[in-house]
Amino acid sequence: MFHVSECGDRRACHGDPLRRHDEPRENMNKFIRPPVSYPTTVVFVDDNDNYLDALRRFFPDVSTNLFFSRPQTALAFIRQHARENSLEFAPAAACLSETGFERFVETSPQRDVLARDARFAEVAAVVVDYDMPGVSGVEFLSSISNLHCAKILLTGVADETVAVKAFNAGIVDLYLRKTDADSANRLVHFLKDAKSRHCSEAGWLALGENGITYCDPRTRKVIDDVVKEKGILEYYWRPEQNAILMFDREGRASVFVAWAEHDWIAQGEIVADESGPAELLKQMAVREVMPLFWPHLAYRSSLEFRMLKPQPIPGWGDAFYCWSPIESPEVAEAGIKPLTYAHWRSNRAR
Repeated sequence: MFHVSECGDRRACHGDPLRRHDEPRENMNKFIRPPVSYPTTVVFVDDNDNYLDALRRFFPDVSTNLFFSRPQTALAFIRQHARENSLEFAPAAACLSETGFERFVETSPQRDVLARDARFAEVAAVVVDYDMPGVSGVEFLSSISNLHCAKILLTGVADETVAVKAFNAGIVDLYLRKTDADSANRLVHFLKDAKSRHCSEAGWLALGENGITYCDPRTRKVIDDVVKEKGILEYYWRPEQNAILMFDREGRASVFVAWAEHDWIAQGEIVADESGPAELLKQMAVREVMPLFWPHLAYRSSLEFRMLKPQPIPGWGDAFYCWSPIESPEVAEAGIKPLTYAHWRSNRAR
C-alpha cells in the first residue's frame, strides 16, 4: 500500500529530501505532495444580480472570480475548465539525475502543472444559489458531480432541509444560509482552503524523501512568511532541483531552498566527491553559507553558484532555508518556459 500525504495538512512529514544511493529505503513507500500554489478560478452562480454584486465586494479579482446570472452559461464554462474527478497520476520512476542521489518522482511532462498554461482558468470551486428559475442549486451541482471542484450551495432558511440532504449525499461540500451574518467570512475561508487543495492535488507526486523537507509544517510556515514578505503570488516545487520556484505579482522569479540536517550532510559529500572548494565545505559545515546550485540539484565542478546566508527554520534544529531572486535566463536554464499569472492576466486584458 502507498500512502499519500499532502503538504500543509496537520500530519507532519519528517525525513530527508535527498538520499544517498546507499542509504536504507524504509520510507520509500510513502507518496508526498510538495508545495505548489497559484491563482485558480471560482465560479459564482446566482440569478439575483444584486447578490452577485454583493459577492463581488468580497471577491474583487475579476480575472479568477467569475460571476454568472445564467446557470446554463456557467455550466458550459465549468464543464470546459474543471478537471475530471478521475485525474490520473503518472507512474513514479527512479531517476539518477545527480551523482549519488536517487530520487523517485513522476516523470510525465503532463503532470508538470507549471507547463499547463490553462491552470489559472481551472475551476477550483463553484458557488451556486439554491433557488434559481429552471434549475435548483442542488440539480446544478449534481450535474457536475464528475468534476473535481469544491461545491458550495447558498440557501435561504426554507431550503436548509434540502441542503442537509444534499450534503449528506455528497453532492455539496458546504452549504451556507445567505442570511447568516458570518456567511461571507465563512465562504472566504472555505474557498481559500479549497483553492489550496486544488493546487496541491495538481502538483508533482513524489515518493519517499524527495521534497519531504518542504512538507514539514515548520517549513510551510516559513514559506508562508516569505510569500507574504516578498509579494509572491505563485510557487511550484521543482523535482529536478528539489527547490521551490516562485513568481511575484510582476512575474519576477525567485528560488526558495530548504535543507534539514541530512541535506547538509549529503550536499557536503557531493562537494567533497566532486573535489569542490575546501573553503566551501568548511563554511557549509558551520552553516555560514548555503550555496544555491540552481538550476542543478547539487554541486558540479566548474559550476557557478550563489553563496547565500542560511536562515534558520524556527523550531527545527539544524534546518535552514535561503531565498534569492533569479533572472529569466536562469529559469530557462532549468528547461522551464512558464506562463506566469502576471503574463496570463495581461494577455486576458488585451
